[in-house]
Amino acid sequence: MKKLFLLFCFITFLVGFTQDNSKWYSTKEEAINYGLEQESSNAILLSVDEYNGETIVFFELNKALGVASITESKKGFSWYRDKAFSGFDGDSPYSTMGFEMETKQGSKISILVGKAFDKSIKQMKILDGGNEKILPITENSRLFYTIHNAPFSSLEVIPIVD
Repeated sequence: MKKLFLLFCFITFLVGFTQDNSKWYSTKEEAINYGLEQESSNAILLSVDEYNGETIVFFELNKALGVASITESKKGFSWYRDKAFSGFDGDSPYSTMGFEMETKQGSKISILVGKAFDKSIKQMKILDGGNEKILPITENSRLFYTIHNAPFSSLEVIPIVD
């Protein structure tokens, strides 16, 4: 019985250990290019941000925002995305939402994303506990996004119009 239990534990360990299907690349750029290709040939890279030692990739697919991270290890660099895409429909001037993404290394990062439906809105101003940040609006999808530290409910979002 003890041998059977040890065999079960060993097989469980092996299965758990080999389930990392990540593809590893020698540079961040190669990992980002691979990740975008895997998402879709229509994926558009919006920005790559460094945040608390993590590389965060923002991209657009079918007018929705995707967020991924690049994991770095001794093996190289790998693409990782844990959340679905954030898309919006609506008839208000703009819409926002917040979510928390988790990187493969376990870091939790708060993201604000929104969409400006009103074409006269050229940028968005975010007030975050006394800090002010101006966010550009993407041309194709009219999305805006940022990483933030304050609770989503405490952020003030102000449209900047012509």
